[in-house]
Amino acid sequence: MKSQGTVKWSKQIFKAGVMIAGAAMTMGNQKCEQKQAEVPVRSLKKIVEMGAIRSSPLIFPNGSFDFQFVANEQIYGVLMESKEFALRYAPPIAVPPEQARSGDQSFFNLTKADGQMMKAFAEAVGKDNYDVQYAQTAWCMVNIPQAKLSGAVNSFELIGGGGLTVGFTPAGNYSTNGLASAGLNVEWAQLDLSMMATRPLTSKVMTAANVTTKQTKTKVNFGLNFGAFTIGPSAYYQTPLAQVTKNALVKAVGELNSGLKSEEWHTRVMANHDTHLVIVGGLDVGLEAGDQLLVYNEDYYWEGEPCNSKYLGGGAAAGSAVAKIEIDWVGDEISRGRVIEQNANNAVIGAKVKLFQFHAADYKPQDPGVQPVDSSTPATQTPSKPIGNQNPGKPGRG
Repeated sequence: MKSQGTVKWSKQIFKAGVMIAGAAMTMGNQKCEQKQAEVPVRSLKKIVEMGAIRSSPLIFPNGSFDFQFVANEQIYGVLMESKEFALRYAPPIAVPPEQARSGDQSFFNLTKADGQMMKAFAEAVGKDNYDVQYAQTAWCMVNIPQAKLSGAVNSFELIGGGGLTVGFTPAGNYSTNGLASAGLNVEWAQLDLSMMATRPLTSKVMTAANVTTKQTKTKVNFGLNFGAFTIGPSAYYQTPLAQVTKNALVKAVGELNSGLKSEEWHTRVMANHDTHLVIVGGLDVGLEAGDQLLVYNEDYYWEGEPCNSKYLGGGAAAGSAVAKIEIDWVGDEISRGRVIEQNANNAVIGAKVKLFQFHAADYKPQDPGVQPVDSSTPATQTPSKPIGNQNPGKPGRG
């Protein structure tokens, strides 16, 4: 009897152990699934150009403050910090191709590192100038961002004790009668802002956002010195008002991104080196080595001379890609892609480039080609030349 009881008890302990182990494995799997689910989905930043944000000035008893200036200053910082947009300051192609001189390094508006690599790419395939690469009429498309942003501050109100208000609304500026010239104790600040994204060539509105005073009303509690504000914008950046404005701009930019979700990301071909294409967009838009993209030559319609008259429309059929490239070099604002598939046509400068697929999670970059160093070699015996080919020839197509 005692032996049977011991066996029964042992079975119960074993069963409980199995259940605990199973529960632990289930919890472990759930945690792994949660970790996998937390991996962010990659997306590419849309290249945009910033226009102007219009605003009325703030009127004080002894002067005025240029609120339009500070709003335009802050929007650039907001866009630079954005995870959705890559801000373009200058067009990638500095001058029309017909004005380019042989070996002209100022032909492209690029960072110093990207400019050096662009020259190296051309020299590697035997081209010492850029003029011969631009026989097509689509070159100006390289300089066109995906969207142009602009906006307006509709109202900016600073509410003080006793109901005193300084600022402006669509109806005009608040009267400063009865306000002391020294300043005002501001208890609340609120701002109403509108922003829109338009198509650069047609100015058609793609999406718009409005951040209302209800969304921005913020308790600030600080003394506003009118005299300091009229001297310059530095005093403004040191007050809570700067954060109120930034919060509104961040919210508006986020809403613009939501409105542009349906717009497919694209960029443009800057140079065709036969086996490789150089495209606009690098680290700034989030491209990585191994990403694959499709290239489309488009038909463009102009009112007169191509790239020098009114654009009437254009595009390419969905199944008309001329090449597929795989990114093998990523710079600051440009990337190079190896042509891995192509039809009978060559990609023209300004051809549209769309994402085909991101590289796989287990993607491994190309073997660097270096060899193990023999540890028996004396440290003083260093190679006379750097390891690797410093002047590569024409790359082969995979």
